[in-house]
Amino acid sequence: MTNFESLIQNLFKEEIEIFLVTKKEHKTLKKKRYLTMKETAAETGIDSYVLRRLTYERAMPHRKVGNRLIFDLNEIQDAIQSYKENHWSDSEGVWDVKAVLRELKDNEIKKEAPLMIDEVIRSIIQEELEKIGEELRHKSVKERDSYLGRTVLTLREAAEHFRVSYGTINLLIKEDGMPHLKINSRRLIVLEEAEEFLWRETAKSYSNDGNIYWQRILQKIDAAESKRVSAYEKALNRLENYPD
Repeated sequence: MTNFESLIQNLFKEEIEIFLVTKKEHKTLKKKRYLTMKETAAETGIDSYVLRRLTYERAMPHRKVGNRLIFDLNEIQDAIQSYKENHWSDSEGVWDVKAVLRELKDNEIKKEAPLMIDEVIRSIIQEELEKIGEELRHKSVKERDSYLGRTVLTLREAAEHFRVSYGTINLLIKEDGMPHLKINSRRLIVLEEAEEFLWRETAKSYSNDGNIYWQRILQKIDAAESKRVSAYEKALNRLENYPD
């Protein structure tokens, strides 16, 4: 066996182990519990006006679902604690406008470091495992509660989870392109994909309004996605040109 073949074998073994562990541990994971603005105010003791300012001026994590803002207490804990201790002071300069603008500019011109061959192969393996997940997903109509560590919901269940109406979820699919599955005439939502979609759309909406703090978040979201796509494309190119 060549060194290259041995490398692929070892990497494949590692990724399969991670893949299976993730699937096995899914049963212990809990879905996020989203709260409305009013419920979040009651839980944190901070009024709605301040919560809205925190979402904008401190980029506090939340999701926009239609016209409604929803929060996960675990995600906002750091921002809430910081506000209670420091109010709007910024001794560490995290929210300094000039510093954030420099960071945005630096990230735009930063060149992507070349991927090592093991990173390339690992990316291919991960992509192939995702394809397996796609195939199994379309065969899981009767056992649709989960597939490979992901949660599948009906539109009504998704509406209940995101604290909005069925009509809002329907509009998000038809007008905004929320990811979903269509099996015959039935539409299903993959929870994790929907949450990622809403997270990016939320960041994008604030970024389009010129909020530099949310531009920073959107930049990081896009960079992660770009890296994933780039890794796959580079891996294909390298393997096509790799000598037999």
